[in-house]
Amino acid sequence: MTGTSIAQGLKAHRGWLLILGILYFIVGWIAIGYPVAATIAIELLIGYILLVAGVISIIGSFFSGSWKNFILIILSGILYLIVGFLLVTNLKQGVIALTLLLAAFLLVEGFFKIINAYQLKPAKNWVWILVSGVASVILGIMIWAEFPESSAFVIGLLFGIYFLLNGLAFIMFSFALKDQT
Repeated sequence: MTGTSIAQGLKAHRGWLLILGILYFIVGWIAIGYPVAATIAIELLIGYILLVAGVISIIGSFFSGSWKNFILIILSGILYLIVGFLLVTNLKQGVIALTLLLAAFLLVEGFFKIINAYQLKPAKNWVWILVSGVASVILGIMIWAEFPESSAFVIGLLFGIYFLLNGLAFIMFSFALKDQT
């Protein structure tokens, strides 16, 4: 399927894409306006997802078919439960841990993108991968440099920016679909 045929398929439903974009944009502004609340909400969401995943894994372990699989799956489920419980019951420590993980992820992912960009160097527009990698490294360093003060708001703020930009992209794309013949 080509990009043009995908766009043609989306054109018939561009109103929904516009509504989704507007909702994303609104959620983004709310998260940017209340980054601490958004950070806590995200942490709680991750915690509850891990709790549910833990229960599902533990139940699923009884249907694994062998003792080796049973032990590994049930231990995985217990780990999910423990981490989920810790996130839900220890908000401050959970936010700090998630912020450290985010900073580490951005640093490592940024370095991988930089390496990948130089591997792609003969390709057209390879520099955008490089820019993305450098931006990830800089963001990771900024979070790390302001740690632990940044913990209270950085996850919610980045979540808000992410949704704001995605909402804007969906809105603009829905308008472009309208103008497409």
